[in-house]
Amino acid sequence: MRVGADTLAPVATLITLVDELATAARDGADAAFFAAGQRLADQVGDATRHELDTAVALLAPVLGEAPPRLGGVLAQYVGSLIGMDGDGSPAIDALVEQACRALEGAVLFESVHVELLGPVPDRDRCGEAEYDRFITAATARVDDPPAVARSWMYAESWVQPVLVLMQRADVRRALPQRDRLTAGAVAAQDTLPDLAPWLVGLLRIRDGEQLVVLHRSTGAGFRVTTSGVADNFQLHTLLAAHVIPLLPGPRRGLLRRRDTAALPDPPTPTMVAAADGSGDLTPAGGVTGQFNLVDATGAWIWNEGRPDEIPLVAGARVVVLDPPPYARSWDAGRAYPLLRATVQVEPLPAAEAASWLSRVGPPAPVEHAAAPVVWTDDLTVRLPAGRSAADVVDVTLALAEQGVVGAELEAAIAREFALAADDAELAVSRVFGGATRAASGNPANRPDPTTDPIAFEAYRRSAP
Repeated sequence: MRVGADTLAPVATLITLVDELATAARDGADAAFFAAGQRLADQVGDATRHELDTAVALLAPVLGEAPPRLGGVLAQYVGSLIGMDGDGSPAIDALVEQACRALEGAVLFESVHVELLGPVPDRDRCGEAEYDRFITAATARVDDPPAVARSWMYAESWVQPVLVLMQRADVRRALPQRDRLTAGAVAAQDTLPDLAPWLVGLLRIRDGEQLVVLHRSTGAGFRVTTSGVADNFQLHTLLAAHVIPLLPGPRRGLLRRRDTAALPDPPTPTMVAAADGSGDLTPAGGVTGQFNLVDATGAWIWNEGRPDEIPLVAGARVVVLDPPPYARSWDAGRAYPLLRATVQVEPLPAAEAASWLSRVGPPAPVEHAAAPVVWTDDLTVRLPAGRSAADVVDVTLALAEQGVVGAELEAAIAREFALAADDAELAVSRVFGGATRAASGNPANRPDPTTDPIAFEAYRRSAP
C-alpha cells in the first residue's frame, strides 16, 4: 500500500491545529487559543483514534504551562479528546495534579476569605475588585494569594475532566495521587458542591471487590466480584439480575422442571442496562427492587448507601438477600451516566454457603431498621433569601393539583424561585421523592433534614 501525502494530510492538519492551540495557551493569547480550539473541535469528528491520541500526547505537557484562565479550558479539550476509549496515559498525571491543586487552592481560598473578608461571593459575580481585595487581605496569610484566588476561580474547569475520565475503570485503576485527590475532594464538597461530592463517589468505587451474597430462604450462596458499582441502588439491581437466575427452585413434574414461582422476578433488561451502563440512565417506568438487602448483623443495607459501607466479616462484605417488606422503586439505574459496571457470580458449595449463613443474624424488623437513612449526597437546593423548603413544597404541590406536571412544572418552579433548570428539576424531584417515602409507611425512610430538606418537608407533611 502506498503511503503518500494524501494519507498523512488529516494527521498533519490536526497536528497543525494542536500546535496552534499549544502555542496560544503558552503565550496566554486568549483569542488565538479559543479560535484554535474551535477549529480543533470542528476536526475531531473526522479524526481517527490514533490522531486523537497523538493530539493528547502533544497537548499534555502544556497543561502545566498554560495560564490558569486557559489551562482549565485546555484540560477540558484534552479530556474530550481522550473520551471514553482514548489513551489517557500521557495526560492523566498532569490532569490529576492540576485537579488536586485546584481543589486544595479553592478550599484554602474560601477558608481565608471567610476568615478575613466574610462570605465568599458567587464566582459569576466575582470580578477584578473582589480579586484584588482578596489578594491585599491575604498577603500576610498565604504564600501566593493570586495563585490561591485563581485556583478557586478556575477549579471547576480543572476538576470536571478528571470527574468524567474517572468513570472509566482503567483510569480508576491507574489513578495517580489517589490519596491526595481523595483528601482534596472530600475537603471541597461544600466549596464545589456540583463536582466534589461526585468525585468522592467515584473514588469510593471498589473495582474488583468481592462480596459474599447469601439468599436466606433457599440457602444458596455466591461469591460475587463487582466493578464500577457506585451505590447500593445499582448494586441491588445487578445482584438481582445475576443471582435470581441461579437460585435453586423446587423441581416439579415428570420432567423435573425448575419452578420459579416462589422466586422474585428478575429485573427487566432495560433495568439491568440502566444499572450496568449499557442503556438509558432512567428507563421508562423506573427501576423496581426485588429484595431487602441486609448485612451479616441483620441491619438493613440501604439503597442510598454505598458498597464500601457494608461491614466486613472475615475479610468479606456479606450481603443477605431477603424478601422486600414493601415495594420499592427508583428512577435511575446508576448515579454516573458514563459509568460501566460488571458483575461476576460464582456459586458457593452448599457447605460453604451454610457456614456463612450460620454467622448471619436475623433481619431487623421494619420498625427497628436502621434509622434515619444516611443520605450520602447533598440534595439541598440554594434558594433566594426569604424562601424556604416549605415554600417549594407548597408551590409544587399546589401546581401539581392544578394539573401542572413535567417540564412545565419545573419551569414554573424555576421562575418562582429564580432557579437554574437543573436546580428546579432537583427541587421538584425531592418534593415527590419525600412524599413517596412517606407513603411507604416506614419511618426509617425519613429523608435527612440537613442534606435533603425539601424531601424532608414533603415527607413530614405526607407521613401518616
